[in-house]
Amino acid sequence: MNLLKRLLRYLTSYKGLIMLVVMANLLYAVFSIFTLSMVIPFLTVLFDQVTPVTTRPAFALTSRFFIDTFYYYMGQVVAAHGPHAALFFIAAVMVVLSLLSNLCRYLSFYWLAPIRAGILHDLRNDLYSRILILPLSFYSRFKKGDILSRMGSDVLEVEWSIFSSLQSLCRDPFLIIVFVITLFSISAKLTLIALVILPAIGYLLGVIGKKISASSLKMQQLLGNISALFEEAVGGLRVIQGYNAEEYAEEKFGKQNHRFYQLHKRIFRINELGSPLVEFLCIVAILLITLIALWLIPSLMLRTSALFLLYFVVFARLIVPAKALVSTYYTLQKGLTAAQRVYEVIDAEEEIVECDNPLPLSELQHEIRFQDVSFSYHPVDNADQCDVLRYLNLTIRKGETVAIVGPSGGGKSTLMDLLSRFYDLTYGEILLDGVPHHRYFIRDLRALFGVVSQDVILFNDTVYQNIVMGHPEATEEQVVEAAKMAQAHHFILELEDGYNTILGDRGMRLSGGQRQRISIARTLLRNPQVLVLDEATSALDNESEYLFQEALAPLLKERTAIIIAHRLSTIRLADTICFLQDGTIVEQGSHEELMACKGHYYQFYTTQKGEN
Repeated sequence: MNLLKRLLRYLTSYKGLIMLVVMANLLYAVFSIFTLSMVIPFLTVLFDQVTPVTTRPAFALTSRFFIDTFYYYMGQVVAAHGPHAALFFIAAVMVVLSLLSNLCRYLSFYWLAPIRAGILHDLRNDLYSRILILPLSFYSRFKKGDILSRMGSDVLEVEWSIFSSLQSLCRDPFLIIVFVITLFSISAKLTLIALVILPAIGYLLGVIGKKISASSLKMQQLLGNISALFEEAVGGLRVIQGYNAEEYAEEKFGKQNHRFYQLHKRIFRINELGSPLVEFLCIVAILLITLIALWLIPSLMLRTSALFLLYFVVFARLIVPAKALVSTYYTLQKGLTAAQRVYEVIDAEEEIVECDNPLPLSELQHEIRFQDVSFSYHPVDNADQCDVLRYLNLTIRKGETVAIVGPSGGGKSTLMDLLSRFYDLTYGEILLDGVPHHRYFIRDLRALFGVVSQDVILFNDTVYQNIVMGHPEATEEQVVEAAKMAQAHHFILELEDGYNTILGDRGMRLSGGQRQRISIARTLLRNPQVLVLDEATSALDNESEYLFQEALAPLLKERTAIIIAHRLSTIRLADTICFLQDGTIVEQGSHEELMACKGHYYQFYTTQKGEN
């Protein structure tokens, strides 16, 4: 119920439209019952059973006044023009009432459309905004396909299941209330007897609703798994085909899809059980009323056959909104299950938060210092238990170029993630000019660094827009200059539309080296104070790397740089080299100093040089 309340808060922006929808549905219900009520005078005139009202009734806010007034004027028509004219008069009234009824029904749909579309728009915006600010640790706990499923199919399920039910929720209660009032006005005793069946209906709805809710949650989770498998198949198609693993991938997907099929089938069957049950019970109620009215309690017989017929026509019409509300109830259960998965993302803890009274940061004045930095991706009791970084100490002075080398898995890239606060430290501190880096505005802190990583991320946009991302005020001349510095300008001009060429999903139209050079150009355009190269040249060929080194050398003289690399040419540009192993720095110094020590770095250097 709390989930439903949270979803309904989106309605607050559409109060005016909601009032119009409610008013239109109320008028629709009133005009509908008036249309049905015209059956009585039509039949009484048709079978010549009119009881004339000769005196105009005195005004009173009662149903009797309106009925007698209608019969008074109808009697005048019969007396003046005969019963055929009265029938045409009644038919004309029924046509007008039916027209007004259906016009109000359409208007309710017309005004509801922007509410449904607007709420879906707002919910997606909230979800996407949340996804952009959640920490990287959140995404390590979920499959990418599952996240996409929550943004896609789950949001659509919320829209379809909950907000598509708004029309029923805004219309059917009014119809039921108006119909029940009409039934009570015809015969209160018969109506009370008919309502005895309501507790049985309510019990059945509750049992079925619980089963639907539980099964729907499992189904949405399975749908997330299926989306993840789709994403893996598309992203890893080269590997699947290269290893002839099509049968394995198909079998893996088939198992998940079959489980989804079985559960989906079960939910469909349960969902469709409620509506016929309600209809069956209502028909039983009608037959029960008929038996009571005709045989068991003769005193409950209605005054005229027309009134008796109207009673059952109204009761039969009552079944339609009652069934619709039942279907809405089941649909809401499915929608709330999808909403639960959506709100797991929206309510996820924002682990990387601003401190109280954060400080602005415009430039690095003196140094970056890592002081007893320890880190683990899972909770630990003390720094000794950290399995990624332990008691790491390092000082990087402004304008200095520091290279960090070591075996894979040693924590080199994690160190850069901590520096930009993609993760928070487990123990220790990172100080910028003597101030803990968590004391600064996160936006200012990240603006200080320009990162070029080995995992290149490009977007399905033009080359130009990929380069200016995060720096929209850049001029065309600046973009071209950055591309030239990254040795990308030449191949960009060879593309069909130059800088306006659409790169496709993840830039897959380009080679690995070309994607890397676009990424480098994007970072150079930003002109960061601290340049971080995380295996930045790993995808470049020897010629491109040489050209990049030529362009990089003057840049490193003007700024602080942190280089994570394996290639000797890049490492030798550094003023200081740190060898990182098992989460801590085991050697530190210049290239010449470390070679003289003949330790870890010496072995690393000579091994790689021998391979080259």
